[in-house]
Amino acid sequence: MERRPEPVAAVAHRGAARGAARDRPRGQAASVPRGRGGPVTAALRDRLARVRLVVTDVDGVLTDGTLWYAGDGEAIKAFHVRDGAGIRALIDSGVEVAVVTARRSEAVARRLADLGVARYLPGRADKRDALAELAAAAGVDAGEVAYVGDDALDLPALAAAGVAIAVADAHASVRAAADWVTRTPGGRGALREVADAICAARAAADPRFTVAIPARYGSERLPGKPLRAIAGRPMIEHVVRRAVDAGAAEVWVATDDERIAAAARAAGARAALTSPACASGTDRIAALAEHVGWSDDRIVVNLQGDEPAMPPALVRLVAGELAARPDVGIATVAVPVRAPAELFDPNAVKVVCADDGRALWFSRAPIPWVRGAFALGAAPDELPAGVPFLRHVGLYAYRVGDLRRLAALPPHPLETAERLEQLRALAAGVGVYVARADAAPPAGVDVPEDIARVEEVLRGR
Repeated sequence: MERRPEPVAAVAHRGAARGAARDRPRGQAASVPRGRGGPVTAALRDRLARVRLVVTDVDGVLTDGTLWYAGDGEAIKAFHVRDGAGIRALIDSGVEVAVVTARRSEAVARRLADLGVARYLPGRADKRDALAELAAAAGVDAGEVAYVGDDALDLPALAAAGVAIAVADAHASVRAAADWVTRTPGGRGALREVADAICAARAAADPRFTVAIPARYGSERLPGKPLRAIAGRPMIEHVVRRAVDAGAAEVWVATDDERIAAAARAAGARAALTSPACASGTDRIAALAEHVGWSDDRIVVNLQGDEPAMPPALVRLVAGELAARPDVGIATVAVPVRAPAELFDPNAVKVVCADDGRALWFSRAPIPWVRGAFALGAAPDELPAGVPFLRHVGLYAYRVGDLRRLAALPPHPLETAERLEQLRALAAGVGVYVARADAAPPAGVDVPEDIARVEEVLRGR
C-alpha cells in the first residue's frame, strides 16, 4: 500500500534515525517485526472502552522514526494522514489526546496544533512523570489512560498506563510489555488503528441501535399471533418490552395489519404498515428502512414478533458486537451444542466459525462432520471432545446498508437448498460475526401450546 506522507520542506540530507532506519538505503522498505498484533479480545475491549486519554510518543509512533535535516539543521518529520485522522476521530468521540516526546520540534508543534491537540509536553525524557501530569490535568485516573510507544524510553509510561500499546515495529522489550501490539508499524497509520479500536470499544460498551420487530397477522399455525394474550397482555407488547429493556434507542414494529400496529403503539413502540407480500421478516425490515429513510450505517436488530421471552442481554449483545466490528455487516449469536441428537437435528441450525468469530458456514446438517466418529446417517452416543459444535440462534443485528444490499438480491441457490436466509449473506461476501452465549434463549411461540410455556418463563423472571 502506498505511503502518503504530508508535504514537508526540501531536505538537504538524511540524518540519523533510530536503529536500522539510519543505515537503510533511500527507498528501501524496512522489515517490520510483528508482535502480538491481532483481534482485540473481549477483555481488552472492556479496558479500551474505559479510555478517556490517549498519550503517545512521536518518533516511531506518529512518524516512522526516520529523521530528515534541512540545511539549517532543523529536523523535518513526515506524518501519515491516517494518524491525523485517528487523532481527530478520538477527539471527536470525546477522548483526549496528548503527546509527550524527549525531543523538541517546531514541526511537531505545528502538526499537533493543526489537529487540535492542546496537551503537548516536548523535551521530556521522564515519560512516566509526564504521563502522570497529563492524566492529572485531564482529570482521569491511570486506568483510563492508554499509552502508545515504541522504544525503551517508553517502558516506564507503558507500565503506568491502564492500557499499554506498542506499534508493530516497536523494540522487542516494548512489544513484550504491551497489552496489545498493533498490526500497523509506527508512522504508517498505527495510531489510526489504535483510534479505531478505542472508538469501536466505546461504541460496543454503549451501542446506539434500533430494534425492528417484524410481525404479521396471517400465521398459518396461529393466526393473529402477535395479538394473542400472554399473561394478560398482547404478545407484541412483551416483545416491545424486551427491546426497551435491551436499551434500544428506538423500537419499531413493521407489520401488515393495523390492529398489530395499534397494539405496538399502545406498548410504546413506533409502527409502520408494510406490504403483506414481504416474504420474510428481513424483507419486512428492509421495507421499513426504506419507509423511514434510515442511513446505511444505522445498526438495527431484527427481533422476531413471536419471541416474547428473548433475553434483553442477547439483543444488546448482538448490537454491541456489530458496533465493535465495522468490517462486518451482520452479527448473530450461537450456543454450544450439548447432545448428539441436537447436532443431528435438521431443525437445529449449526454454524462453524473462523478463529476471528466470523461465520464460515451455516447448515442443517451436522457440521463440522467428524470423520471416523460419525457413522453416515446415525448420531453417535456422545459428541467427540475438543470440537466446537455450535447451534445458531436466529437473532440478527444488521447495518442497514448491508440489509438493503441483501434484500435487493434474489434468493441464492444455497439459501434455497438449506432454507437458510443467512446463506445469502455469506454467498454475497457480507461478513457475519457470531457472538457466543452460554445457553439458548427460550423458544418462541409457534402453536397455542407454546403460550403456557412462555407464560411460565415470564413468571420466573
